Amino acid sequence: MLTLALASVRLRWASFVGSFVALACGVALMAVSILVIAATADVPDQGRQRFSGAPVLVVANRSVDVATTGGEVEPTPVAAQPGLPPELIAAVAATGRTVEDRTFYAQTADGPASQVGRAWSAAAVGGYRLTAGAAPASDDQVVLGGGSPEQVGRSVRFVTADGPHTAIVSGVTEAEPFEHALFFTDARASRLCPAVGVLAAYGPADAVRRAVAATGGDHAARVLTGAERAQADPHHIEVASRLENVQTPLGLSAAVSGGTAVFVVAGTFALSIAQRRRELALLRLIGATRRQLRSLVHREALVVGLLASAAGCAAGAAGAAPAAHWLVERDLVPADFTVPVTAWALLTAAALGLLTALGGVLLSSLKAGLVSPGDALAEADLDRHSRGVLALRWAGGLLVLGGALAAVALTAKYWPDAAANAADALSLLLGVVAGCVLLAGVLAGPTVRLLTLLPALSSRLRTSVTWSTARQNALTSFRRTAATTTPIVLIVAFAGCLLGSIGTINRAQATEVRNRLAAADFVVTPAGTPGLSRAVVDRVGAVPGVRAVATTPTSLMAPVVDGQALAPFRAASADPAALAEVDRLPVVAGSLTDLRPGSVVLSRTWPGSPQVGQQVSVLLADGTPRSLRVAALLGTGSEAVQAWVTPSDAVTGGVGGPALADRVDLRLLPGADREQAAAALRTAVDGLGARVVTPREVWSAATDSTEQAAWNALLMILGLAIGYAAIALANSLVMTVADRRREFSLMRLSGATRAQVLRTVAVETLLCVAAGTALGVLGTALSVGGSWAALTHLIGPTPAVVPWAVMGTLAAGCAVIALVAALLPAALALREPPLAAV
Repeated sequence: MLTLALASVRLRWASFVGSFVALACGVALMAVSILVIAATADVPDQGRQRFSGAPVLVVANRSVDVATTGGEVEPTPVAAQPGLPPELIAAVAATGRTVEDRTFYAQTADGPASQVGRAWSAAAVGGYRLTAGAAPASDDQVVLGGGSPEQVGRSVRFVTADGPHTAIVSGVTEAEPFEHALFFTDARASRLCPAVGVLAAYGPADAVRRAVAATGGDHAARVLTGAERAQADPHHIEVASRLENVQTPLGLSAAVSGGTAVFVVAGTFALSIAQRRRELALLRLIGATRRQLRSLVHREALVVGLLASAAGCAAGAAGAAPAAHWLVERDLVPADFTVPVTAWALLTAAALGLLTALGGVLLSSLKAGLVSPGDALAEADLDRHSRGVLALRWAGGLLVLGGALAAVALTAKYWPDAAANAADALSLLLGVVAGCVLLAGVLAGPTVRLLTLLPALSSRLRTSVTWSTARQNALTSFRRTAATTTPIVLIVAFAGCLLGSIGTINRAQATEVRNRLAAADFVVTPAGTPGLSRAVVDRVGAVPGVRAVATTPTSLMAPVVDGQALAPFRAASADPAALAEVDRLPVVAGSLTDLRPGSVVLSRTWPGSPQVGQQVSVLLADGTPRSLRVAALLGTGSEAVQAWVTPSDAVTGGVGGPALADRVDLRLLPGADREQAAAALRTAVDGLGARVVTPREVWSAATDSTEQAAWNALLMILGLAIGYAAIALANSLVMTVADRRREFSLMRLSGATRAQVLRTVAVETLLCVAAGTALGVLGTALSVGGSWAALTHLIGPTPAVVPWAVMGTLAAGCAVIALVAALLPAALALREPPLAAV
């Protein structure tokens, strides 16, 4: 059978081109993905870091114990670390020399948003060396990291969490790649940030561990030695996070590539088996068993898979370096990132390619084994499909589509917050797309008939031989119409579902922002800074004629999964009276006026579904347990603030210094002049890293940023799926048109010209494209409609986003691909004399 399989692939190579291209592309992508993921598995040596000079590090790591269902106790780190306890610091100091590290927000006028302030005593731990000047001798002096010698002795203006300051540059150091720092005296650093985040210890590691354990610090600190010390370095953590973020889209792309390759291979071989039915029946007639026919199909797939895997591995090895360059150019990975080519990664990709090929022909091989010897006596290769096959298609498609729609409906009613999360929403909505794709084969004919009802009433079209022939071909050639329509449904519905659902979620988030700022006249936002200092909040609040509410981010921890785990939730603190007067939060129960110390305003999606007036047990950001009374419930999504508390119930400090406000919303008081208020606000924030904008600018920026992020994240995955579906579309048409030589010859002998035959093929192809587009639009409407219904139930009226332009462009692209793939082989087939083909 292997010899027969090789001969079959060689003689019918056109039937296997689509499978070969799809598998080769899939293996190439999987090879590149595996190589890149392997390269990002470990953070490369970053050289000298913030704590490279210390042999032992004691890092603040307060955690809360959570009992699991198995009786085990798992510590959960708190969101806001309060710093190392004084008794622990003293105990570690008794083991040898120690250096306390305090890191906090401090930014010069021309400094980046990531700039930090530190104590000068900690500079030596990271290997800093003065290139000019001297260490700070008094609180009004600083050392500027990465500064130029000309700056020594000059005055520098900087901002910390409490506001603007001025100091004299006593010295400068060389620039370091791992941070931008401004160094203070130890005394001033301790005032700006009382919490010690890291303690560099130079005593014996065992002695340090015993000292930490003796003070009960197991739940307050971690002891790091050797390579583990990099875990305390923010630059190392940032690089690790960037590398980890690269792995997710690459893994999804590889999964989409493999899954779609299976779809292409399955469709190609299914069509090939249907076209070769008489050939397979002749093999049965001369003695071949059903098992031998199945083996023949498997070995054909194995031959195609081996060739495609070899080509894909070669392309993947060649694409490793360009992939690394592409990631570096977009600042997704460090500048020195490289992707080494390893044999095991290429072999893994090749093995996955072979498994994909064999998995794709599983159903086709079963169909081949069911061919009867009597089919060899058939006079014509009829395009037939049994009621059993139709019933199976209907049952499978309706089961998947019905289950997906039921899941979407239940989610919209009982768990609407899941619709606000892109990952949860897409996992549900892709089931709708899968159901539409499964039903595309059986709905293609009825859709063509429905689309041609209105044109069929036209007497001109009714008398057109080209139109009538093309219409009847599309209606009666079930197999050919289904093979052409299904990839188009996948392309249009997949693009519409992903882009439409993500766009609807983004618009809903922007709607939340717009609704909240409905009564605001101005908003103060950060300008090149990570947040707003206390001085900005105070100065803006002192401007006459305006009412201001500043929101400071924090977090609350609450039990989830039946109380067996703790999870942090986004929270914010604000003055309750100002919040109720300036902002318009979507209150669905209770009142914001009841928010006071000891109470909380929660999203109605909060775990446990609490009611107004109920006491809820939470942990503050530093792990402090607190029981708060629910003052009101909000209809907000999972991406918005989930809880509001008063400043007295919020933890907004700890390691890293006091928290910065993220925004100040302002409302004009009655009688206030808008222009005068705007000018006064701009004067108040001048030079403090803040700007005054309108509410429209805020929610417009939120819309633009979320849409851009969504597009960047989905472009690779969507492009792959569309590319594979386009391959399947072109391959199916090439196979079916090339197999219609006898039909074309009969049309020519009946009096049709070559131009009429080509027009018939073109019209039939366009009818299939139109049917596929219509079904894709239907799938998009169902998926986007489900997402929109859930979001409307969650936050109120919000627009639904349907990417008409993208779907129209894709449909036009499908039409071009389909016409080229249909007309080119048809034109070649018409070059043969009609009698010779018959």
